[in-house]
Amino acid sequence: MPAVEVVIEGIGLGVFVQQIVHAHILRLEIEGRRVTGATWRKNGRDITMHAGREVILTAGAVQTPQILELSGIGNPDLLARHGIAPRHALPGVGENYQDHYCTRMNWRVTQPVTLNEQTRGLSLPRAVLQYFATRKGILTLGTGMAAGFVKTRPDLEDADIQYFFMHASYADAAKRILDRQPGMTIGVTQLRPESVGTIHVQSPDPFHQPAIAPNFLSAPADLIAMRRGMQIARDIVGQNALAPYVSHEMSPGPDCSSDADWDEFTRRNGQTIYHNTGTAKMGTDPMAVVDPMLRLHGLGGLRIADASVMPTVVSGNTQAAVFMIAERAAAMILA
Repeated sequence: MPAVEVVIEGIGLGVFVQQIVHAHILRLEIEGRRVTGATWRKNGRDITMHAGREVILTAGAVQTPQILELSGIGNPDLLARHGIAPRHALPGVGENYQDHYCTRMNWRVTQPVTLNEQTRGLSLPRAVLQYFATRKGILTLGTGMAAGFVKTRPDLEDADIQYFFMHASYADAAKRILDRQPGMTIGVTQLRPESVGTIHVQSPDPFHQPAIAPNFLSAPADLIAMRRGMQIARDIVGQNALAPYVSHEMSPGPDCSSDADWDEFTRRNGQTIYHNTGTAKMGTDPMAVVDPMLRLHGLGGLRIADASVMPTVVSGNTQAAVFMIAERAAAMILA
């Protein structure tokens, strides 16, 4: 849900910072050719605050385009179809959605050295006590303990597949329920997908979630890269060094052998890894939403500083890139 977290209002040479939580953005306020503030709802009351200099929008690649469109900024035809009065035409808003698609391959492990058994029975309360006493142990682990990068073709200049390894496994990635027997997982994701989707409003109601159409695997090259990436992962796990630990491949399993089998598994089991980017891209072409200084094209008073401004998704996790965007935005604002 679009939420206001920090509002900054300049007062003379000082700065007043007010944090507002549990509020829902309704729209940006526009006067003439300038964005002047924002309106949100909190506890059933609509509140508008005007900015002394600029509004900085950082709602992310899903909700930044939603907020822009709710404010009348976007493709006029699309806005009109959803009952929103167009205020400023920017056809690139909500377009160019890019994301990383990931499949997960699982293996049964022969020894009790995985999180599957370490998070059950008495092991779990012991892990909880260890965390509170030492801030160490399995409760401090992230979603990937090791990562690797490979090329699916020798002619590529850089790696096009990233692996995420975890000493845990689950049958259904959507439910995230660990198996009862020892297992391990390798997540396989393509770093530079060619498939492009959209994120747009479905209604003028700010509480109605936007429509997300990622169009994963719509580009044939993406399916080929994923297929080869999974085949290489199978080869890695099949090496002698892992033989004492690996019993058998559970997913997709040994019956998956033909290109058609791999492609079907990719379509049926893949998911986003939440690297949403690109829906308010930076640039100077007709579909760009912000300029190289992160300022909205055609309207003053608004900058966007989140993953939506990336023209293309980065080759890897997006967190560090978003930090960089924030640092650069802060420097440009101060300048």
